[in-house]
Amino acid sequence: MSVFSKALASLGVGNAKVDTRLKQTQYRQGGVIEGEVFIQGGQVEQVIDEIYLYLVIVYHEGKSQKEYVMEEYRLSERFRIGPRETKVIPFDLTLPFDTPVTTGGCPVYLKTGLDIKRAKDPDDMDGIEVLPHPLVEKVLHAVEKIGFQLHHIEFEFEHFYSRHPFIQVFQLNPTGTWQGELDQLDLVFYVGEHQIEVIMQIDRSANDLMTSLEEALQLDARTVRFSVTDRDVHGGTAMLEKKLTQLIHENL
Repeated sequence: MSVFSKALASLGVGNAKVDTRLKQTQYRQGGVIEGEVFIQGGQVEQVIDEIYLYLVIVYHEGKSQKEYVMEEYRLSERFRIGPRETKVIPFDLTLPFDTPVTTGGCPVYLKTGLDIKRAKDPDDMDGIEVLPHPLVEKVLHAVEKIGFQLHHIEFEFEHFYSRHPFIQVFQLNPTGTWQGELDQLDLVFYVGEHQIEVIMQIDRSANDLMTSLEEALQLDARTVRFSVTDRDVHGGTAMLEKKLTQLIHENL
């Protein structure tokens, strides 16, 4: 192949192409992603040093849109690909349990790339939908059954308890008998395979002088932490609903 063709490949013209094809596009936190990476050779033989896959979270902080690489996966060792040759690399990888759910308008992507020395690296982006872990869904269902409605899901950034620069907060508004007693309920989940830790912030309404002063001083919120296991919801959410109701009443 001519020197000119090799020069064009270094600029990305006639370079190898990459396309990731996922078995599905909807996953739960902690689920297994299966797929194949298709590499189509370009106009010249090239050496692929590695195939990488990044789990990318897109979020807003203030007025800025940011991308955060949550996890990096290496899919292959060094190999050669000939002109117009096709190679298929199957893979399966585990989605981290703390991957944000996409319900709240948080795009999550898998970015695939080829590392080719002295050439422009081709890449491919695939959006996925991330659903809550089953135990998170159970807690949200129980909270709704006792009289709260999911209002908003957002990121907060000045927080502890996380290996990432943000946490995802589920905000619920009170309905029925809770109206007038609470302004809001915030839930943060730390997810494991068979158990989750829940931080619940109870934002009380100002009903008298004391609670009005606490609200003015931003002391009106109470925070409790509890865990939920598979065993707790094996027969339904009735016991969890009772526990949640008790915790809220104890912190009014």
